[in-house]
Amino acid sequence: MITKFFDIVLGTKRASKIGILGKVKGWYAAIEAQIRGSLHGHLLIWIDDAPASPLDMKEQMNSDPEFKQKLAAWYDDIICQSFPKDTVSYKVTEGTPKQLPVLSRPLDPDAPDYKQKRDQHHRDLCENTGLVHGHNATCFKHIPRHIQSLVNPDTDCRFQLPRPLVAETHFDDDDDLVIRCENGSLNGHNPTATLCLGCNTDLKQTASGSAAMAMVEYMGNYTIKLQLDTAIVFSALCASIKALQNKPPQDVDGKVDNSEMTRLMMVKTTNTLVGKRELTGQQTVSLLLGRKNNYTSDEYQEYWWSSM
Repeated sequence: MITKFFDIVLGTKRASKIGILGKVKGWYAAIEAQIRGSLHGHLLIWIDDAPASPLDMKEQMNSDPEFKQKLAAWYDDIICQSFPKDTVSYKVTEGTPKQLPVLSRPLDPDAPDYKQKRDQHHRDLCENTGLVHGHNATCFKHIPRHIQSLVNPDTDCRFQLPRPLVAETHFDDDDDLVIRCENGSLNGHNPTATLCLGCNTDLKQTASGSAAMAMVEYMGNYTIKLQLDTAIVFSALCASIKALQNKPPQDVDGKVDNSEMTRLMMVKTTNTLVGKRELTGQQTVSLLLGRKNNYTSDEYQEYWWSSM
């Protein structure tokens, strides 16, 4: 599915190379397993012909008002923070089994009432896939317990939700982007992507600079992170130290080789962690089917621990 999403929805295999976000220059997708086991992806997407940096973008906006207007219109077109008009909140008909929108059949685009049903289905998906934020303990976990009784959910949420309502997408006096928002608890998303995938599809604009670097590191961690308890990590480290203390590596003169000991410490600890890595059933099946844990438009040099 993820390759089809890139090929068709993002347009990378179309003749025009244009998809729902415009012309895509490159992408990187990391596949992660949630606590309950299901797999989902985190994607970084680079748009072709985008300004090289936020500074370049601001200079172009200041020198070309038409570019600034078109840029705001583009953001308004691809990022949605509002429910479709003339739709109602999702509800289950009394006396019938609950049918989650994510499990329903695709709508018939040739049906005369397709647009109305599509808009309602869009809202149903938003309300059933986690796109609408609801406060929980995670929102206030950094607030000391002895003052949590004084928490105001709408002002103290660490995710800063609900966000203020905004009538139209624009750039403020500091040239910072402000996306149109008619529902402060609805995460930014692309309706087409949400309808195609039928799942949570948060979408966020990330320019260059420190914010982009942090996002790349965050994404990289999803690719390489090990789902291990802290106790297992420390036990692996202790086992490596004990093994090297009992039989330290020696050089040709019979002295302890500290450089080799450091290398073996890394190798032994890593091997132990890899051996104890917890894989979900979905991850295991995905690997057996030859699926990747990351997808990218570019090729990278593989690195093997055995080369250390």
